[in-house]
Amino acid sequence: MAITLADLLTDLAGRVEEENPNSPVFWSLTYEFLPALVDAMFEAALVTGTVQAVNIPVSLPANTTYISLQNNTAIGIPAGVIAALRLRQPFPVRKTTLKALGDITPGWENAAPAASLQAWFPLGVSMFGIYPQLSSPVTAIMDFIVSPVNVPRPYTTAIAVPLQTEFTDLLPMGAAVTLRSKELGGEAEEAAQVMQDFVGQLRALSLYQSRLDAQVWTAAYGAKAGVQKREIV
Repeated sequence: MAITLADLLTDLAGRVEEENPNSPVFWSLTYEFLPALVDAMFEAALVTGTVQAVNIPVSLPANTTYISLQNNTAIGIPAGVIAALRLRQPFPVRKTTLKALGDITPGWENAAPAASLQAWFPLGVSMFGIYPQLSSPVTAIMDFIVSPVNVPRPYTTAIAVPLQTEFTDLLPMGAAVTLRSKELGGEAEEAAQVMQDFVGQLRALSLYQSRLDAQVWTAAYGAKAGVQKREIV
């Protein structure tokens, strides 16, 4: 049976010293507990690469470099996509970054359109780019990370948790970090350490995900936040 946010409330309430998870006194169920749990799900999805849509046919348009991931179901991109992982046409296309492409191939933007791709690169969580432009539309096969929750706020306790059971303890941990950080002082300092434990366990879970390319995400917290490269196993 699928786990819902309601199943995580008791654990979260205990972590922030609330007695009644369904009617918390010091916190808002609708505007703090549930959003914090959903935020923890997003963090888990990004770090571990779960909630994937794989082998999706996408019609790449001609004479186009930058392609939106949002509201682009007309070309085959699923709703709720937050990151592109892989692209094949039909064989795997090299994944790079915008900076690396500019360093290795100066003036790549002016390359003539071709029948096949040499590389592609992500642009945050909203777009991706291809090099060179295509001379005619081509159907590529892509894999994506999809948003674990695709409904707007206010959230309800009936929202399903589309993650493996190994995440059951981690999601309340991540949510408690968000809540305790609001209290400042010693609570916030302890929350920073818990955040490191939370991310560390997520990184361990990422070893079990079947991914082939590399991603760049932050694995730090607070003032130390920075970008680092994580190799996908």
